Amino acid sequence: MDNIAQRAKSLEKELIETRRFFHQHPETGWFTFFTTAKIIEKLKTYGYTLKMGREIMVPEARQGVGSKEALEEALLRAKELLSPEEYTLLDVMEDGLTGVIAELDTGREGPCIAFRFDIDAVDVTESKDLAHRPFKEGFRADIDGIAHTCGHDGHITIGLGLAKLISEHKEDFKGTFRFIFQTAEEGTRGAVAMEKAGILKGVDYLLGAHIGFQSKKSGGLICGVNNFLATSKFDVTFHGTSAHAAGAPEEGANALLAAAEAALLMHGITRHSQGITRINVGVLKAGEGRNVIAPNAFMACETRGVTTELNDFMKEKCMNILEGVSKIHSVGYSVKDVGGTSGGDSSPLSLMCMKKQPLPLRLSTRMTLSKHAILAHVKTLHTLCKRYKIKVDKVAI
Repeated sequence: MDNIAQRAKSLEKELIETRRFFHQHPETGWFTFFTTAKIIEKLKTYGYTLKMGREIMVPEARQGVGSKEALEEALLRAKELLSPEEYTLLDVMEDGLTGVIAELDTGREGPCIAFRFDIDAVDVTESKDLAHRPFKEGFRADIDGIAHTCGHDGHITIGLGLAKLISEHKEDFKGTFRFIFQTAEEGTRGAVAMEKAGILKGVDYLLGAHIGFQSKKSGGLICGVNNFLATSKFDVTFHGTSAHAAGAPEEGANALLAAAEAALLMHGITRHSQGITRINVGVLKAGEGRNVIAPNAFMACETRGVTTELNDFMKEKCMNILEGVSKIHSVGYSVKDVGGTSGGDSSPLSLMCMKKQPLPLRLSTRMTLSKHAILAHVKTLHTLCKRYKIKVDKVAI
């Protein structure tokens, strides 16, 4: 294990370069074509078995895929960034079947451990302020409107670095390692279609992490998350009737007013005594002209709750509001679910560690090859416990 730690340290410069490379070329949602292709190229050199496209995803189960125009624009950009040899990989990604699964079998019986890393960026424009380090040092996003502001460029880098380390030290492990590089995490869209394809079949342990989440200082490590908020993402389109605002306003049905009233009422939903709830209308677009009764309106909304039931409470209230304002303003409306996830907690062991409760921990010989390897694990555990002030009552081999 000391050899692995030393090797990990030696990769520091490479990892920084990798992270900055992906930071400079962000892609969003399902359209992570360039990102996926580059991840695939690296994984190939590490000796992993790869699965892509329809092997890892059920296309019909995707939510919030995006427009055909956005797809074509993303594909064109990817082709410009990739070499002719690399963009042949785009065929299997079709209309956004991006992401990749990489697996390494050590050839020795043991558990299947899966690691999950999200790879998509966020729909925001990165700063051009001289105080902003990526801009100052030349690795700011090469496109406006998309940026890695949520740390997924770091997640990609961690995943590739870990994959490289495990492949280089394959003889030190038993079992199978599976790396899940998932797209469309933003908006909680990507996991459902991949899970339905059976990517977790045979997995004994599933590990995931997020940079900067809950830690109060740089270098902090949070083991497990409790009461992770459930969420629903949905788009609302109002269908009104156009009319001249001065000549015949009574003939119109104002979709803009319906959307504005719905937004205000949603934000006024009574909060719940049983736990945290949230609501946000993040986008509202409406209308066609200054003197025209707005015949259309669009809202991008999300609800959250500390439990699935509380999130359902918030969404139900939103649906009631939409029905009510549509009748008041004589407009039609449609709702499209574009993402969501239920609430959940990390495994009990990780939560016990987070809460500083006594943590029974057993190191299985299935994970090592020899007594020397077991002792290396124990030494590493001792170092971690000392660093994080965790009391160890007994160690038995």
